Amino acid sequence: MKRTALLRRTPLRSKRPPPRPAKQVDYTPRPRAAAVAVVDASARLVVPVPKAEKAKPGKRAPTVQEKAWMDAITALGCIACLIDGHPGTPGAVHHLLRGGQRIGHLHTICLCDPGHHQNGGPLKVSRHPYKARFEERYGSEASLLERSRKLVKYARARTEKAR
Repeated sequence: MKRTALLRRTPLRSKRPPPRPAKQVDYTPRPRAAAVAVVDASARLVVPVPKAEKAKPGKRAPTVQEKAWMDAITALGCIACLIDGHPGTPGAVHHLLRGGQRIGHLHTICLCDPGHHQNGGPLKVSRHPYKARFEERYGSEASLLERSRKLVKYARARTEKAR
C-alpha cells in the first residue's frame, strides 16, 4: 500500500480575533500656571496666587485639619519677617523636608515669596538655595515650626476669648 501525505480540505482556523484598528487620540498639553505670586510694586505688596492645577501624582490633597493649619499660618504671615520686625507680610506655605521628602501638610511654615522662601533680594536671606545662611539667621526649620505653632495657638486663644 502506498502512503501519501494527508491533505487538509479546509484551512486551520486561528484562535485569535482579527486585529482592530487603533484609536487615534489627539494630545494637547494643558497650560501651566506661570506665577506663584503677583507683585504690586506701587503698594509694595506680594499677593500669593492660588494654584489652578491638581497636585502632582503621589501628592494628596490636605485634610480639613491640615487646610485649617495652612490657612492659620498664612494668616499669620511670614515667620522670618515677623522675627525681623515686619509682622503681617503675606507668604506662601513651605513644607519641611526629611530625607528630601515632605513630612506632611502639618509640618509647614509660612515664608514670603519672593523673599524668604526663594529668590530673596539683598535684604532678605531666602531659604532656597541658601538653607545654611537662612538657618544661621532665623534658626532651624523645626524651631520655626514650633514658634509658628505657639503663635497660632496664641492667636486662636485671643480670637476665642474676644467672642
